[in-house]
Amino acid sequence: MSAPLELATAAASSIVGAMATTAWTDIRESCVALFHRYLDGEAQTAAVTRLDTHHQALAATPDDARDGMTGIFAEHTAQDLAALLERSPEAAGQLRSLLEEVRSASASEVSVISHNRVENVKAKGDVIVTGRDANVRKGK
Repeated sequence: MSAPLELATAAASSIVGAMATTAWTDIRESCVALFHRYLDGEAQTAAVTRLDTHHQALAATPDDARDGMTGIFAEHTAQDLAALLERSPEAAGQLRSLLEEVRSASASEVSVISHNRVENVKAKGDVIVTGRDANVRKGK
């Protein structure tokens, strides 16, 4: 993968895909570091703001409606990364490393964006709501 646009597109797709995993916080920090190193103040702020906006939008969207959004967000992110590579070709090595980091982290992660809603619950006893793994035992 040597063409800058090809690298930017692959990295963007992986980055947006990682937004719905528990690895996102670390991936985001690596993206921010890349933008801070190779973009000036206004451009880096805009790129980081777009990442955060995309992540928030994906988190607020039901799973079945997310596919179309991820494609659009990957295009936006690819444009930011391509502009970064055009401005600073030496960033390609760090972007390749970021791509490998994202792929590695995403391979072992599971999606964590979920939407749970509990309303008007009337219970006589215990109520347990969990968003992930739960092991509950009740003694006598």
